[in-house]
Amino acid sequence: MEWESRIRVLTNMPVRRVYPIRNMYLEAIDKAAHHIWLTHAYLIPDDDLTGSLFAAVKRGVDVRVIVPAKSNHVVADWVARYYFEQLLEGGVELWLYQNAMVHAKTAVVDGRWATVGTTNIDRLSLTGNYEVNLEIVDDGQAAHMQEIFRKDLTNCRRLTLEEWQQRGWWVRGIERLLR
Repeated sequence: MEWESRIRVLTNMPVRRVYPIRNMYLEAIDKAAHHIWLTHAYLIPDDDLTGSLFAAVKRGVDVRVIVPAKSNHVVADWVARYYFEQLLEGGVELWLYQNAMVHAKTAVVDGRWATVGTTNIDRLSLTGNYEVNLEIVDDGQAAHMQEIFRKDLTNCRRLTLEEWQQRGWWVRGIERLLR
């Protein structure tokens, strides 16, 4: 009898230098054929993650990310904003969650794969913190998470590249300095 796991628990263990969650994200993004929908409290992607997201966009994948318009961590907000222009130019849709701190760390890919856990897409979560995520390969669970994502979008405002490029030079300077 073969084991076929539809749910896996992945844990980052910095003491052992083991970080499977980052690889889980990269693998799922690289497999995407239709859509990648992410919700993260803090979005500070490394070059591999941005490269994978851009490659997905070039394949025709719908890539959307919900982030809080304002989080509970001012410095993380400023650092994350440094990446917004690059992401927008690369075809990633950024959606700003309004009037509340969205603290979810979820993803759904192609209505088949999903993850939920403690890991943000930032260097500290992916390669420094003890984190845990469930990886779920199940159409029903993915459909449920897609519905939640669609509902969350109703409380978001889409950020456009044109709007983002209008921010002041001093704002860009602070973003660059904090990065």
